[in-house]
Amino acid sequence: TKQQLESTIGRLGHVGFVIPWVFHFLSRLRLLLSESDKGKFRAIKINEKCVKDLELMQVVLDKAKKGIDMNLLAFRSPDRIYYSDSCPAGLGGYSDQGRAWRYKVPDKHLFKASNNLLEFLAAVVTPWIDIIKKRLIAGDCALSMTDSTTAEGWMRKSNFLKKGEAPIQATARVDAARKYASIFMDANVKGYSQWFPGKSNNVADALTRDWHLGDDELTSLLHSHFPEQMPENFRISPLPSEISLWLTSLLQ
Repeated sequence: TKQQLESTIGRLGHVGFVIPWVFHFLSRLRLLLSESDKGKFRAIKINEKCVKDLELMQVVLDKAKKGIDMNLLAFRSPDRIYYSDSCPAGLGGYSDQGRAWRYKVPDKHLFKASNNLLEFLAAVVTPWIDIIKKRLIAGDCALSMTDSTTAEGWMRKSNFLKKGEAPIQATARVDAARKYASIFMDANVKGYSQWFPGKSNNVADALTRDWHLGDDELTSLLHSHFPEQMPENFRISPLPSEISLWLTSLLQ
């Protein structure tokens, strides 16, 4: 009923104070509630997207019941910093420890996704690599730096609805946000995001564009032109197959 849905949204909002990832997935439930006002129906049918959100909420509630590490609640300095960027041709990023990656968008998938979505995907992937490699562990805090104000907002805000937007773009973005939240929750890692100017993001920008250069050539060029942006031990490595397959699947 409308009253049950309204109560559920309110209670989940309280859970968001200890597990902020909740706020990524309340917008569709709120939209469902607002649409129920138009028809004044006593019963509300839960659509497939909201079902997936509520299934994720069950995982969240289980984690909240077991208890939350205070390190995941307190404001604090990050343990790792990540920089990312994208362009229609590719995505790339690196960590403050020097671990870099790049992904070339397959020709058949060029221009399928908006650049804002690609920026968001790049910001998700960069810390995800360290979670897979166990370089980000439970209790750690990751700061994702991006020169896209939109992507920075998508990493912390709950509104994924745009008037007049193609449904497939919105669906892909929601799937990416759900993956992002699930990865960080499973790993018990705290996530921050921050915008910074593109002129300070030349390294990640080159990782997305300069496909005519090999990894060693590009690394040498970056050391030559942007030494102040290059962390020690900078090295470009292949993406884990789990991530590259996920990216390709999402673009399809």
